[in-house]
Amino acid sequence: MRKIIHSFTLLLFACGLLLGSAQEARASHLLGGDMTYVSLGNNQYRVKFRLYRDCSGITPSANDFVLSCRNGGCNATATVTAQFVQQGAVEAGNPFCSAVSSGPCQGPAGLPNYDVYNYLATVTLTPGNWTLSTFSNARPTLANVQAGDMYVEATLDNRNQGTTAVANNSPQFDPQDIPIQYVCWKQNTTITYSATEPDGDSVVYSLAAPLRACGTPVTYNTFPGSARVTKILSQNPLCVYDFPGLPTGLYSPTNPIQLGFDTVGTCPVKTGVVRTLTFNQQARTLSFVPGVFDATALPNSGNNKYQIAVLITEYRRINGVRRVIGTVRREANIIVIDCGPNTTPNPVTATPVTPKSGTQTVNTTDTTRIDVRTCNYSRVELNFTDPDNLKTPSANQLLTVTLPANINTDPNLLDSGDVGTFSLTGNGTTNPRGVFFFQPSPTTLGRTIRLNIRVEDNNCPIKGVQNRVVVIRIYKGFVATASAIVGATGIGNTTPASNAICPGGSLTLQGGVVRPDSIRRIATNTTQAQVYTYQWSVANAGGNGLPAVTTTQQIVVSPTVTTRYRLTASPTLGFAQGSCGDTTSILVRVVPQPVVTASSSVPSACTGTSVTLRATATRPTGTGSNLNDTYTYTWTGPGLPAAGTTTTNTSIPVTLNTLGANTYTVTARGASPYACTATSTVQVQGLAVITAKFAADSTGAAGKYDNRPPVTFTFTNQTTPVVGAAGAPTTYAWTYQRFKDLSNSPVADPVVNFSSAAAPAPLKLTQAGYYRVRLTTSVTGSNNPCGTLVAERIVFVPDLQVPNIITPNGDGQNDVFRISSVNSTTSKVEIFNRWGRKVYEQTNYANNWGADNQPAGVYYYLLTDNKGVQTKGWVEVVR
Repeated sequence: MRKIIHSFTLLLFACGLLLGSAQEARASHLLGGDMTYVSLGNNQYRVKFRLYRDCSGITPSANDFVLSCRNGGCNATATVTAQFVQQGAVEAGNPFCSAVSSGPCQGPAGLPNYDVYNYLATVTLTPGNWTLSTFSNARPTLANVQAGDMYVEATLDNRNQGTTAVANNSPQFDPQDIPIQYVCWKQNTTITYSATEPDGDSVVYSLAAPLRACGTPVTYNTFPGSARVTKILSQNPLCVYDFPGLPTGLYSPTNPIQLGFDTVGTCPVKTGVVRTLTFNQQARTLSFVPGVFDATALPNSGNNKYQIAVLITEYRRINGVRRVIGTVRREANIIVIDCGPNTTPNPVTATPVTPKSGTQTVNTTDTTRIDVRTCNYSRVELNFTDPDNLKTPSANQLLTVTLPANINTDPNLLDSGDVGTFSLTGNGTTNPRGVFFFQPSPTTLGRTIRLNIRVEDNNCPIKGVQNRVVVIRIYKGFVATASAIVGATGIGNTTPASNAICPGGSLTLQGGVVRPDSIRRIATNTTQAQVYTYQWSVANAGGNGLPAVTTTQQIVVSPTVTTRYRLTASPTLGFAQGSCGDTTSILVRVVPQPVVTASSSVPSACTGTSVTLRATATRPTGTGSNLNDTYTYTWTGPGLPAAGTTTTNTSIPVTLNTLGANTYTVTARGASPYACTATSTVQVQGLAVITAKFAADSTGAAGKYDNRPPVTFTFTNQTTPVVGAAGAPTTYAWTYQRFKDLSNSPVADPVVNFSSAAAPAPLKLTQAGYYRVRLTTSVTGSNNPCGTLVAERIVFVPDLQVPNIITPNGDGQNDVFRISSVNSTTSKVEIFNRWGRKVYEQTNYANNWGADNQPAGVYYYLLTDNKGVQTKGWVEVVR
């Protein structure tokens, strides 16, 4: 029966596997994803996962994706996991004109649309070398990669560098970058991979393989080769075309798509060369011309579809050591189509307008570069055109320009006027135009701003798209430049671009001149340093916090709302007076008070023991949530010094001395003078120490010794506190279990509950062997009772059921003198006849005396056990 049940179990298990595999195989339209994270402080991270899905596939379920965090590489076990939770509505793809795509996931027959899902999870990652990942089955087969699992990961190395704690915010991908793009056969294409780096870390971009597991790239397909081709193009003059051929090989991260061939050189010999793609690490673009298109490919096949990925590696120098701090990887799905006569919009061109501003523009294949100068005003115009509109007759295609909505306010872009402003006119017409009004503040010197711009025409069914990166580099202007810095760094040693205080705090602002000018005194043929005046003002409506005197180089501000302070530094001597002054500004953010959470290592504990109290101060979600303040914690409550205990540690030990509720209050204070404080309380229950204990005594049955069954045991409860005392147990459970027989062999007898009273009734045990008697105590309502709550004793019931008659006649019934139920005992047996002569003796008696060679009659025995206890009796032999 046991084998039958086992086989049936295996059958059920196999069926479960088959059903599970069938379910997983449904998800074969997942085209890729990316994962990023932000630090919330105190080793807590919010992780974002973006999923790209072919609309022809199934819709993801609520619990499809789990965040797994492994510390120590691919072979390590995931010690931290969290369910990814979808955030907001699904983002609908929009690659088609409105006439064929009136809603999400709609499009022309044979051309799949896509959508994007956003998920979030929050985890706590103690210092370590973490791999954050999620996966699902399965990627579809594409032209360059085989089908397999989709695995998306990011890495984080937040191990401390010496005494320096490490936290990291990963690069954040530009939401404008479209992860699934239709590209036109035989037309120039640029894919952008821009990302902002919140921490100012160095980043390196590289082409990488998508992954199907940790450390395991996708399996690349073989691309077709080509034989050598030589042919005569013309006889007079002679002109020959020669292509050396292309051997077959595997697609790879740097060769992810078929690009076809170009012809180079001039007659008499023209040469065919394989096209290559251009990966611009500085501009973060990938440019290529798709050279192969399969017009016979079915919509659900992988032909004409290619998967590519870019790996971003972050480097940070900490205490003089440059190390990798994290990585993220972004995928893109490229679908090559025949755009027919439609041509994608032209790359945007930039033209400087203001003379003598020092501004320069360079328009390259994949990038528009603009170099501007600080302390200078300049105007740069952008022109958006489409080749089809420049033909005669014009196609009159309408162009839509898409760029970040917060271009003018984003600190990583034009930074609320600190770099400049941008305006766009004529969007949705045949020739939109944009204008940059640059006037970079001195504090923006050295910045490189990468601005993604997408230009779409209104061709139908598939819109022509041109992606462009405008790279703005800010150089020093050749004038005296003013600067404003903070005398103290604000919450969490933040940079001047993000100084923050709490309501009621103050911050010192320091004005100066970055590069003071000198003037030439012609009359005296001497030079003299320029002298500057300073004027502070509030730059934004509703701002406040200025002191009474605002004309000093240094001021202390105390705003109650977020305020931008403007500093004007003006030269007072020479030809530069009134013309080469400079203005800069500093934004002082007023953020909400922190939130402190108080907790204890246990909700209740024994009196007299130590409990660890913990406090964690964090920034609330929203403005200032990424600031890392330095907090001190002041505790008050029983068991602490009367004046309270102040520490920078997030935990503190306390000894519980009081039964019942012990309430502790903690106040977290941020760095002075920024006025960030928060208070919380935690309660710990003090419990009495319980020691479970009992004594055992035994007696035999009436008129018998206690060295043979049955044996009655009396148990005396010695548990403290005693019944009825404060903190005493409220429940008692008495059990016994025979776990060994007389030969010390284990037995599997069940556990028997024989009493729930504090003082149990006597227990009679009738079967020989070893018993485990256990008393378990508990206190109602407490999940962490104190002391020793379980007491246990081993008791023994001997087996001395000695017969008084044997009949050794060979019938198998009562043929021998048996004194135990086991075949071999530890007792010595001596047998005497009625005249006192010893007729038999055996140590470790084996229950085998059958009165061999002895006449019938009465015999006397003497049993001596292994403890020296003797038992006498008689037995009659009947033949």
